[in-house]
Amino acid sequence: MKKWLFIAPLSLLFACGSVEDKNVAEEVNLDEYSDRIGYVLGSLNAESILHSGGKMNELNKELLIEGFRTNLNDTDCSDCEDVILGLFGAYGQDFDTTKIDAGSTCIGRLTGFRFYTDMIGMGSYEKINMEMAAVGFKHGIYKSDTLIDEAEKRTMVQNFIADINSLNGEEMINTAKKEPGAQVFDNGIVMFTLEEGKGAYPSPTDDVEVEYILTNAFGDTIQNSYEMKKMNPDAGPVYLSLNGGVIAGWSFVIPKMRIGGKYRAYIPWELAYGEQGGKESLCFFIELKGKGPEGSLAKKPPGM
Repeated sequence: MKKWLFIAPLSLLFACGSVEDKNVAEEVNLDEYSDRIGYVLGSLNAESILHSGGKMNELNKELLIEGFRTNLNDTDCSDCEDVILGLFGAYGQDFDTTKIDAGSTCIGRLTGFRFYTDMIGMGSYEKINMEMAAVGFKHGIYKSDTLIDEAEKRTMVQNFIADINSLNGEEMINTAKKEPGAQVFDNGIVMFTLEEGKGAYPSPTDDVEVEYILTNAFGDTIQNSYEMKKMNPDAGPVYLSLNGGVIAGWSFVIPKMRIGGKYRAYIPWELAYGEQGGKESLCFFIELKGKGPEGSLAKKPPGM
């Protein structure tokens, strides 16, 4: 899932390095939830850069921080890609010291821009104090982000992600229920028949052969069995056991499909991977290709 989009994917630009500690003394009010989650997410963005390594110790930290602060908005910064490329070279190995200042500013700007646009896309912008995100980023860059302990940070981020997933998943499923052709079941699953099969229905204990595409509430593809086979020509059929080898939503909905058919199923998080999976509701395109008695196809519990 797209759980960490707000942490800029800059790891390909760096190798290994360190940043010196610096005491960042300033008055910070973290009384409200929006302040605290903003501070934590800002510091995580800084952490993602620090963990990228490379020539981080040579970057201008103040310009990095300023770039992040000034581009926590939708201001286009696509010009920064060429600047960063010029700083690190095409393969990230040719560090040009004459471009440190411009590169530092641009890394900060791109990180801020991606964080902002991700929060807008996830419908979470209103929950975050962006000023505190900038403070958290600054403290994170100087490794002084100690106002909230690590255990609380992890819990806050997990709950934040779960809340996003739950709300967006509910919206996805409610929208699907209103579409023509929707089959809505009492447990919240919504199924569409895209192409009716002509074969038999599997039983709830059968093994099945399927192809599938899994997406989340944001439309991101998480798994695609068709593409996996393209990347690995030796990959065999996808065999799954409906009796304990798949999520509960599959055990329920696949017996309502016919062999040879193609379907779309929206699965509420409670019937997917639950709280452990971040309360993420899922959408599956499923092509049901075959079935067999329990144990005849799926020899081992699948790693879906």
